[in-house]
Amino acid sequence: MENGNKTDWLYRELRRRIALMRDGEAFPTVRELIAEYELSQATVTAAVRRLKEKGLIEAFVGRGSFVRKESKAKPHLLLLQQNWESWNITHVRYELEQAAVRHGFELETVRFDYHSDICERLNDYTADLIILDSLTNDQLTSRQVTALTQSAVPVILCSYAVQIEGIRYVCGDNGSGGALAARYLAQHGHSRIGLLYCEPHVLTSEAVANSFDFVAATCGCEVTLLDCGMQPGDRAELPIREFAKRYAAGEYDFSAMFAISDNGALLAIREFEAAGIAVPDTLSILGYGNVAMPGNERLTTVNTPRDRIAEEVMAMAGNLLNHRRNFKTQVNVLPVMVERRSVRTLPVFQVV
Repeated sequence: MENGNKTDWLYRELRRRIALMRDGEAFPTVRELIAEYELSQATVTAAVRRLKEKGLIEAFVGRGSFVRKESKAKPHLLLLQQNWESWNITHVRYELEQAAVRHGFELETVRFDYHSDICERLNDYTADLIILDSLTNDQLTSRQVTALTQSAVPVILCSYAVQIEGIRYVCGDNGSGGALAARYLAQHGHSRIGLLYCEPHVLTSEAVANSFDFVAATCGCEVTLLDCGMQPGDRAELPIREFAKRYAAGEYDFSAMFAISDNGALLAIREFEAAGIAVPDTLSILGYGNVAMPGNERLTTVNTPRDRIAEEVMAMAGNLLNHRRNFKTQVNVLPVMVERRSVRTLPVFQVV
């Protein structure tokens, strides 16, 4: 192992150690750390220097070093979110801010470049706990899993379900959400359905789409995939506009469309109505997410309750910071249907 990697490892270990110590408690000397960890003086000195630079310990001539935790009533939580603008990201942040207040936490938000791998930089931040939201790709590499599980402070993934031991997350149950959408449309008489894939292909969106496909098939429905070919940061207006033109030209014959995000559903309502297709009289459109954004007052949607997700995140944060045991560290929040005015019940249908 290179010296730099040893220093990084020791720095993470010492940060974990400090998290369990009291403010003002004496910190081991460099000599004591050398003996305890069996590392070189250069490695230990470099790690201790980083602790001092972060303000985690303070040295006094002739007295030694002491843990420095700012005297504050509220634990400091850090929310990391990607720097692209979306209603979903804004909504998640709002709910987390409200839940943090209720639980007595101080929540700071930092936006990061979505092109970068934030997992490699977790130890660059100082906080009591990190909430990581809106990863570019939730199919984590082994290095990212290692970074998350060996972070110097606890990390909770928000809105992403990664079922790997040691990963903590709170997420809407996307599989149940897709299933709920399929049953709802089938129960309203729609046997031919378009599936609008208006988000990047990551595990969360795949869970929604796959469960929708499976349950739709068991209900006897025919599903037509409309894939926008999205990449992180893309916008779906142009491909949805093209689908609307092709629907207006008679290329498709489905009576309902399920969009796997509210943003895509609202874009679809706009583009299809611009092409002369009435919603819901000619085409029913069902969204996913119940995002607070303009236009959703008419959109029937599957609600992934962000207020409940935020509440579960803060409850988990409290358990971690108080070193409690025997609590769930992987939480899936069940969805509910929000009925508005974008889905029509066909005149003759059979309840499934």
